[in-house]
Amino acid sequence: MTTDTMDHASGLDRENAAGVQTLVVSQSEQIEILARLRETQGDVRGRAFAINLDQLIVRLGGKWDVKQALVYDNLRKSFLQRFQEPNWCAQLDENIWIASTIAVGSRQGALKCAEIWHDTGQFFVGDISDTRLPLFEVRVEDANCLTLRQIDLNSFFDRDEDFMPRSVVKAQPIPAEKEMIDRPPDTMAAMVSMSRPALISSFIAIGGKDLQVACAVEPVFELKNLGMIGHRLEPSVIDRTGNVQLDSKALKGMDWTDREKVDLANIEEGLQLLRKRSSRKILIVVPVAFSTMASARSRAKATADVSKAAAEMGMKILYEIRGLDGVPSHRIVEIVSLIKPACMTVVGHVGADLRSIQAVRNCGFSGICVTYDGVSRTQEALQAHLADLTVAAKAAGGACMVQGFDNLRQMAVARLAGVSHASVKASALQTAGGRSPEPGASVASPRN
Repeated sequence: MTTDTMDHASGLDRENAAGVQTLVVSQSEQIEILARLRETQGDVRGRAFAINLDQLIVRLGGKWDVKQALVYDNLRKSFLQRFQEPNWCAQLDENIWIASTIAVGSRQGALKCAEIWHDTGQFFVGDISDTRLPLFEVRVEDANCLTLRQIDLNSFFDRDEDFMPRSVVKAQPIPAEKEMIDRPPDTMAAMVSMSRPALISSFIAIGGKDLQVACAVEPVFELKNLGMIGHRLEPSVIDRTGNVQLDSKALKGMDWTDREKVDLANIEEGLQLLRKRSSRKILIVVPVAFSTMASARSRAKATADVSKAAAEMGMKILYEIRGLDGVPSHRIVEIVSLIKPACMTVVGHVGADLRSIQAVRNCGFSGICVTYDGVSRTQEALQAHLADLTVAAKAAGGACMVQGFDNLRQMAVARLAGVSHASVKASALQTAGGRSPEPGASVASPRN
């Protein structure tokens, strides 16, 4: 890690005058920590904090090399005593510790982090009450850059407390949909425990650009019984030249050969993640571009790898075919017929509008998948919007799956709208060491 103005204790004192530090990270695990902060929006909501350990390092002197691992272990244990999932903490660098308190208020998070600092200092070097609190508010500025602003607890206050947390915590049954909709926003943080979607990433060169392809595993729910039925492999692609994450439009514009590289990397990484999980697997949803499946070579590679892993782990396979815009219906039918023998079923992923859904009608899909658009709507408006999509999807393919919800409240509304299946964004599950619910287990029984 490099910093603009910080080189442990001496730099810290100079920087405290302005109260701001800018940090740039380079290692992949550090970039993933920043990605977690950015995706959950904990930083913009004032619920991401950092403790700079320079003062502790100076006091420990030559003992720091021996004590460093013990210090961070103490910080982690102190954090877990005060916070439940999906709040999480991580070591960002030798002297920077990060805490994300997305499920509690910003002031409460800051006060508890201050307690953690004082307890840790007291344990390792004794009384540190005469030192300035090295607690900072964190703001992610780019894929590999963040700003730390010194906190004065006398003036730090809660902000945006009514914003719905993009997260879920403590293992509890999911309530019936009306309970979920009517609960105050922050109480949604005590509904269900799911593990942090660990990331595996790889690097590929495309068109002179260095791209980082990362996969996270999303939980998939069957909404009729509100039960988790499997996992979905969600890719993200970052252009490392400008540290910019590519959106769906950029992915659609890729050359077919390049998109094939992205799809195969996502599959390889996702299968590695699933093999590491101890929970029982029932269904795996594999997003893959139509162009990839249209190539006999890449289709054989993808289906062979997925089929082998599914057989090893006792999973069923659902392929989610993307990038269908402008593809003739007869060509879609042809490719779907070639894929079906290698899986349980195939769904088509299209835009979240009626025209896109109708365009793939009678193309051999057993369902239609759309991505939640994230537009801010009232409960009534969201239900009406999803109901329209559901009617069109059932006419075109049978089932309706919505991918990428931000929270459980939206899934409850989707259930009322008739959506059959849904997945939750990986960024909604940023936790520290939790455990996923067992796929296939009913996590709630709707009330009559």
